Amino acid sequence: MSSLGAVRGGTARDIVYAELRRRLTTGAYSADAALVPGVLSAEFDVSRTPVREALGLLEQEGLLRATSRGFVLRSRSESELVDIFETRGVLDAAAAAAAADRRDDIDLHRLYDLTERARTESDPTEVRRLFNGWHEALRLAARNATIAELLQTLDAQAKVSAPWRPDEKDRSFDDRCDEHEAILRAVVARDAEAARSLMLEHMRRDHEVRVRSTVGPRQPGSVGA
Repeated sequence: MSSLGAVRGGTARDIVYAELRRRLTTGAYSADAALVPGVLSAEFDVSRTPVREALGLLEQEGLLRATSRGFVLRSRSESELVDIFETRGVLDAAAAAAAADRRDDIDLHRLYDLTERARTESDPTEVRRLFNGWHEALRLAARNATIAELLQTLDAQAKVSAPWRPDEKDRSFDDRCDEHEAILRAVVARDAEAARSLMLEHMRRDHEVRVRSTVGPRQPGSVGA
């Protein structure tokens, strides 16, 4: 049992929401899992009301879908996934351009550190964590709370509906590191348009892999072909 009695700093709903969101975005639940309020209420040692409220928030965020047997992970069509990834790419490109204008030395130090650590790391899961941290650091350097909030939601939707698969072979980590370094050089040079263009291409390549690994190779005439 995961009692919340000793947890401080938030309401029961907020704490349940945060923990369930963490599980959903890190692959803790299988695609066919059912999140049942009564079961979760017992696990977290709280009443069903905060659990239902937390599940409702996750449904509003596009991570869950209500069914007669509880809440299930939200699945998406290929066209829906393309929409999510295209929107995320545009916003990440805008963040890269803004970061080129607004970054400071602390931002650059953080980005250089994450880039180097990802380049030398051998564990694929840790490399992905460092890549995610790099993107978060770049968004922080953009100093645009609206873009950051929208991307947080889109990131979560992508992680639930099109999770990264450790056996992806389409693009090497070295390729991604090279692209991160090119974007970082543009940010250092305060070249906003180069940063925007490089990020758009970087995200396009990554998104193609994620969509293909989720729905399979596109057939002639399919959406986005």
